[in-house]
Amino acid sequence: MKTEIRETSSQNTEFLLKEANQAKANALRRTLISEVPSLAIEDVKVYENSSVLFDEILALRLGLIPLKTELNEFKLPEECQCNGEGCSACQTTISLGGEGENILYSSDLQTGEGIEVPIKDIPIVKLVEGQEVILEAKAQLGTGKKHSKWQPVVACSYKTYPIQEISEQCNQCGECVETCPRNVYKIEDNELKTPNQEKCMQCEQCVEECPQNAITITDDKTKYIFTFETDQSLTPKQILQQGTKQIKQKLQEFKQKLNQQT
Repeated sequence: MKTEIRETSSQNTEFLLKEANQAKANALRRTLISEVPSLAIEDVKVYENSSVLFDEILALRLGLIPLKTELNEFKLPEECQCNGEGCSACQTTISLGGEGENILYSSDLQTGEGIEVPIKDIPIVKLVEGQEVILEAKAQLGTGKKHSKWQPVVACSYKTYPIQEISEQCNQCGECVETCPRNVYKIEDNELKTPNQEKCMQCEQCVEECPQNAITITDDKTKYIFTFETDQSLTPKQILQQGTKQIKQKLQEFKQKLNQQT
């Protein structure tokens, strides 16, 4: 497989996946969702909570706040020498406190060195006079297959690469130009062209409206337009690197098991 980055930012990425098939594209999609590790709050110890939220709801909100960190600084609990009991190699401490008429945001979380809250304006709880919240939490690495709070991608999808085939029967009547909801077609120099070929969603309205039956919609089953959005706990580049790493590792493990059976 090969990738060609089309558009990228701190949160959104679009790339073209080449020399692949649907099974490979779907394997990458599922891996990015469920196999790429990220940091999230797992255990919460509440010392004081006189707010309107129950402790469990407060803990749930904290768990869904993205935490940015370097993956090489932590290990998954099941891979750590502490056997999941908790140590500095697999978890870090985060605290939160506030009282009086106030709104506690994600920016109020007190994190350890090397940990950052990328989205500062997530509201956690609203306090009024006389209310107080004091708590301590443990954050650790995990994957989306265990809980969605460890999913570094919010949305992840792909579509086949669309191809519009125009036959010689086309008389440039312009019906497809008027009909297409994605502005795929354009008549230029008395010729029907497809300047926005990749935007086609294969609804085939152009095929139905063409009086000459000159348009056929197919797809290239070796190319896929891939898009995903991150929660900013990891960069798109980190997510792709970790995703491909996980796929390679699983294939190697599968190959070893096959060799042991023969």
